[in-house]
Amino acid sequence: MRRFVLSAAMTAILAVAATAIAQTAAAPAFLAQAVAATNAAKVDYAFDFELAASERNWRARFDPSANPRLRLVSPAPQTLSEDEQRAFARMAEQMEGVAWCAGERMTDAADVRLVSETAETATYAFQPTREMIRGEQARRYADRLRGEFTLVKNNPDISRFRIYLPQAFSPLPLVNVERFDVVVSCAVAPNGRHFAAETVSDVRGSAFGQAFNERSVQRMRNLAAAP
Repeated sequence: MRRFVLSAAMTAILAVAATAIAQTAAAPAFLAQAVAATNAAKVDYAFDFELAASERNWRARFDPSANPRLRLVSPAPQTLSEDEQRAFARMAEQMEGVAWCAGERMTDAADVRLVSETAETATYAFQPTREMIRGEQARRYADRLRGEFTLVKNNPDISRFRIYLPQAFSPLPLVNVERFDVVVSCAVAPNGRHFAAETVSDVRGSAFGQAFNERSVQRMRNLAAAP
């Protein structure tokens, strides 16, 4: 029941955030430069993938030359329930490879503004837009989200970004989302560009009279050029 409640409560808003994270961006020239540099340096990598959540603890290996590309290493696939098998299959279908922090659609964010800076980095806030969202239903909630990212000034690239709800809201009748916060910490890949090494998601609220509080951590590591 707990899993059903969370799923019913968060289907739309999770779709927003997952896409926004993959596409978080801004229009200024320095960001366009970061995106262009990432595109020029892209390499197909194999990597280890980990997901740690309250009801799932998965370790998998992504190989762009394999079929399937994402293979569950632990636990053994046959030990998963039918719901878990379907969830892993959906994740495998959606995973296209390394998530680059300066993604291709990073020019669709609005109201980009400088928050703080040092000699090495600058942190910007921005407003996610509907153009950044793939799902028709999820696009309705784009204006509820806020975002920020940290730009490395030398050889411009993104080293961290965050998508969050600034205040609680109700996306569906009898559903209230009190907290939604996703933080992506980036690391340098072998090609010199930043990728989403760790994604921490924190979701809290209530649905149909039941509270939910979910935290998950996803990691990509051990990148190696695909044969």
